[in-house]
Amino acid sequence: MTTAEAKQPTLQERVAARLDDLTATERKVAEYLAAHPQEAAFSSAEELGRATGTSDASVVRTAKALGYDGLPGLKRLLQGHLQTLLSPANRLSASLESLGQDGPETVLRATLRDHIEHLTMAEQSLDVEEFGRAVELVDQARETVVCGFAGLDGVSEYIATHLTRIGHRARTATDTGYRLADRILLLGPEDVVIVVAHNRLIRETRTIVDHCREAGVPVILVTDTLGEALRDEVEVVISARMSRPGTFTSQAMVLILLEALTIAVAAQDRDRALVNTERMNQLREQLNGYPLADETVLGFSREKRRS
Repeated sequence: MTTAEAKQPTLQERVAARLDDLTATERKVAEYLAAHPQEAAFSSAEELGRATGTSDASVVRTAKALGYDGLPGLKRLLQGHLQTLLSPANRLSASLESLGQDGPETVLRATLRDHIEHLTMAEQSLDVEEFGRAVELVDQARETVVCGFAGLDGVSEYIATHLTRIGHRARTATDTGYRLADRILLLGPEDVVIVVAHNRLIRETRTIVDHCREAGVPVILVTDTLGEALRDEVEVVISARMSRPGTFTSQAMVLILLEALTIAVAAQDRDRALVNTERMNQLREQLNGYPLADETVLGFSREKRRS
């Protein structure tokens, strides 16, 4: 943010100052925006209209009534503010603050409740057609490249490994800086890239999306808040809320969505998935020097294959 922008009143301050001057509809929208700054920063006028039970025109009018030059101006300022608000330290601090001084049992129960809530929301809000398109792209790809940064490299490696086990060529591209160029240089239209990104558009993500667009490589974006910002630049957006706004970002939802994607790809060609799972077990037996018990890999077991 510039110095001039930093000195401007916050969204919450503007709402409090102008609330009595707003119409009933504008007040409803304004109160939602103030309570959900992360959604406001990355959602379209249409999405905000649905969330508030109003319309996209009402959202735009409200933004102007609050002193912004329309919704784009409001979103620019909020996104700049969230760069600080959503830093890892601040998110962890907000998570700990919400729990007060409670002990481990309370933390466990609260965390489980949060994830149950997010899963329920995802079940209701995920676009199944977009998900199906993602499955089709991975199933038909020569190679799938999974890209996740800032702590997502482990999740990326896990999913790439399981895609390989069901017979699909897959690898990761999780290097940062100039080493990333080597990982994405030879991508072509017959490949597919899965990009996992939260909150902010980092340089690596921006570079991957731009390179894939130029090379004709389809991109599947798995995100919580960047769907609106990148929707026109990627092939598929799988968007779901990952955590409560402003709190510690959980990777559990990412893992569940990518596991569901992998299982759905395996289901496209069950014989292929099962044959490759058997081959993997055979190789393991050779490497270990003794037979292994039947192993189920993402729901597909050797016993099922024999039947």
